[in-house]
Amino acid sequence: MKRIAIWSSVALLLVATVIIVSRADGAGRHGRGRRGWSHYGPLGYVAHELNLSDAQKSQIKSMWEAERPTVKPLVQELISESKEMVSVTAQGSFDDGKVQAIATRQGETIARLLVEKERFKSKIYTTVLNPEQRTKADELQKKWHSRLDHVAARIGAVANDTTDLPGRFRRTNSPGLVGE
Repeated sequence: MKRIAIWSSVALLLVATVIIVSRADGAGRHGRGRRGWSHYGPLGYVAHELNLSDAQKSQIKSMWEAERPTVKPLVQELISESKEMVSVTAQGSFDDGKVQAIATRQGETIARLLVEKERFKSKIYTTVLNPEQRTKADELQKKWHSRLDHVAARIGAVANDTTDLPGRFRRTNSPGLVGE
C-alpha cells in the first residue's frame, strides 16, 4: 500500500510538471495571461534566474516542440492509467491485484517520463546554457533539493506530532509553502 501511495505521489508530481510546461508553452498562442517565459510562471522564474537571452528561450522552445511528440503519448498513457485506477477504486472498492497491476504500469510510465525529462534537461544544459548559467542551474538544483528535504522533514514532523495540526497549516507571510 505504501508503494502505491509513493508511485501515486510521483505520478501526480510528474503530471503537474508536464501540465505546467504545456500550459506555459501554449499560453501565448491562446492569448491567456502572461505565462510561459514571463517572470510570473515557473519557466519564467528559471529563465529569469539563469538570465536566459531571447535566443536561448527560442532555442529551448524549439527543442520542446521537437520533444513534445515523444512526451505527449506518455502523458496520455499516464492519464489513462490514472482514470483506470479511479474506476477500479470507485466508491471505496479495492481489488489489490488490479490496483497493483495498474500501479506497476503507472510506475513504468513515470519511469519513461522521468528519463525523457532528464534527457531534455541534459540537452538544454549542454547545448543552450553557457558556463555561468550552468553553475547557476546547479545552484538552483541544490536549492530545490534542499527545499524538498525541508518539506519531507516537515511531513515527518507532522506525522509524528499531531498535537497542533491546525496551527501547522496556517498561511504565513513567507513566500514558501503553506504551514511553514
